[in-house]
Amino acid sequence: MIKKTIYTAMAAILLMTGCTKDFEELDRPKTTSDQIDPNALFTRTLVTGSGLSVGVWQWKHQIAGSVYAQHFANIQTGANFTSDNYEPRSWNLVWDWYYARSNFAPLHYNYHVIKLSREIENPIKEAVARIWNVYMVQLMTDMYGDIPLFEAFEQIKPGFDSQKEIYMHLLEELEVAAGMIEQYRGFGYEGYGPADVLFNGNLDRWIDFANTMTMRLALRASNTAEFSTEILPYLQHLDVGQTISSHQGTVQIIPDDDGPTYHVKNPLYFVYNWHEVRLSKTMFDILDQHNDPRMQVFAESNVDGEYVGLPNGQPHELLSAQYNSYFRPKYCNIGEFFIQPDTPHYMLTYAESSFLKAEAAYRGFISGSPEAYYNEGVAASFQQFGITDQAVIDAYLDGEARYDAGNALEQIYTQRWIALFPNGHEAWSLVRRTGHPEMNQPVYTFPDNDQMPRRKLYPDAERQANTENYQQAVDRMGGDSQYTRIWWDGGN
Repeated sequence: MIKKTIYTAMAAILLMTGCTKDFEELDRPKTTSDQIDPNALFTRTLVTGSGLSVGVWQWKHQIAGSVYAQHFANIQTGANFTSDNYEPRSWNLVWDWYYARSNFAPLHYNYHVIKLSREIENPIKEAVARIWNVYMVQLMTDMYGDIPLFEAFEQIKPGFDSQKEIYMHLLEELEVAAGMIEQYRGFGYEGYGPADVLFNGNLDRWIDFANTMTMRLALRASNTAEFSTEILPYLQHLDVGQTISSHQGTVQIIPDDDGPTYHVKNPLYFVYNWHEVRLSKTMFDILDQHNDPRMQVFAESNVDGEYVGLPNGQPHELLSAQYNSYFRPKYCNIGEFFIQPDTPHYMLTYAESSFLKAEAAYRGFISGSPEAYYNEGVAASFQQFGITDQAVIDAYLDGEARYDAGNALEQIYTQRWIALFPNGHEAWSLVRRTGHPEMNQPVYTFPDNDQMPRRKLYPDAERQANTENYQQAVDRMGGDSQYTRIWWDGGN
């Protein structure tokens, strides 16, 4: 449980355009020792970096990945709710939240956690914070493409690094950080303990997290020209036994219903009551075709007691006219499982880990049975969502979801997409890379924007105040369009 008392540890970190200021002058508290224990600051970067806040959740998932990957369909009108119709727009808020917002920006906080850990010469705290940094940086680069990394928080106007360089760095970071934990864990270095609101200081869990992130990163880049020579070795050297292999290893954070702000409460509870989303027809159709009992978990039945999915991209004039009379009552809202005060906020689950292993094994990158990993992933997803009757799970795996070696990759991708619900951002990344499951065409899209977006546009502040570095990134990537392909996006 997130503890409110942890949020009082450091002064606000203030940033200006281009992500950064002179931190030695602005950020160092003037009345304290140069050697500050980073525990409380690390808690804050875990909480804010997890995306638990409803504002972050909306911009990462509800009005971005969750409608692009068609977990949800939008029924709200207004300027912020046109992404389901593929309207191009700048995406200022996610960038601002992670890089620059005072009292929130987790990338900025974690920069200082790593720095303070080195100052107090604690390699365990440093290694754990470096693993968490990889998680957040991957989130950002998968949204935007090239982003500031190596000069972020070091320069007022940092350069943007290529996604290829970023991915190579992140894979190396995971390997080095996991190795540091293994090397120094027996030497008496203090860990984060209860300040670690993900794993309560359990270092085995952090190693499993790092290795599972290695699989996520490597497979995401598996269609690139560099994969076989520069990335595949990370998979081949991986100890699959030290990956997330149980629900206890799932990377999650538990909301605090008694917390002082909406930043620590369950975001789906807010969205449920605001009646802004409904289950996408794409998700409904796939669950329905498989006679999937997760339907009753993912969605609340409509006013007629039925499960009905809404086609994405409804015209806003139609939503305005029939919001209360048709769209709100006739289509399914978020299921009860997700709106409890303590429903976990999932970031990387046992189910996803199993599907990563299933794909890697099928493609010959790791040893093991892809069918066994696939079945494990399906069972883990059912259990995660409260369906624990083994007979129900077995019937599903013996029915429409039975493993088919001739169609295995599509099955693995589709089941992973289902299991990711409601993590729309990761589902969108999966669909971008693999093309599975196939997305339905929205009812209405903005003119000349009839395809699923491939990235988010850079924020206005970078274009206006970090112009030279912004332009170099745009030139290198080939544009700043929502259809500009990022490095790992192979064209599905």
